[in-house]
Amino acid sequence: MTHAEMSELYELYALGVLEPELALEIERHLDEQCEYCSEHLSAALAMTAALANIAEPKAPPARLKERVLSTVRPPKAARRWSFAVVALAAACLALVAFSIASRVAMQRMQTQLAGLTEERNQLRSAVEILSRPETRTVEFGRTENVAHGRVLVNRNGGFVFVGSQLPSLGSDRTFELWLVPTSGAAPQPAGLFRPDQSGSSVHVSSIPVDARTTKAVAVSVEPQQGSSAPTTKPFLIVPLA
Repeated sequence: MTHAEMSELYELYALGVLEPELALEIERHLDEQCEYCSEHLSAALAMTAALANIAEPKAPPARLKERVLSTVRPPKAARRWSFAVVALAAACLALVAFSIASRVAMQRMQTQLAGLTEERNQLRSAVEILSRPETRTVEFGRTENVAHGRVLVNRNGGFVFVGSQLPSLGSDRTFELWLVPTSGAAPQPAGLFRPDQSGSSVHVSSIPVDARTTKAVAVSVEPQQGSSAPTTKPFLIVPLA
């Protein structure tokens, strides 16, 4: 396994949730005094340790002792034991609260990391398509008060859809891209996406688009899981000719 393939595994290894065979791969690198793995694992361990400061410890109420002792008044020796039990219970509750808060924070961080990784991959793919000399740019809309943007197509390397002022969607709906062939055949599904709160979106597809066989890129509103054929009339059609 290369370092590039391992770059997103160090945090999972530090948290102890990495699959055994992948963990053994990292440990093999560490046994070989790999500086790259040592550096990145140290950073992952530092991030994991930082989670300990996310949740503030919760102290038990100051009157808890008196409330407990007021219900039963055992002998003095027993009272000391009762106080110890109450203190231990309060400490356990604080530990449970800290554990739950840390787990929630960890899950949130993992979700954010996955989102950032996806955005990074999308950006890399978009830059790769834009850098190719045969990439074409087709604009649509051209006004600020309607859906507008551009489609960058490459007959060998895929296409990029950039849209603004896109209509809002229900939680159970999504946008689906379609490639409309010149032959009159059925549109080909080309990806699902949802805009952000401002109605903007960037979607990168690896499907090659040849303007000689594809006459337009279309967008329709579909069920959340997508469709194999449009179930609504496309609200946006971008001719490529």
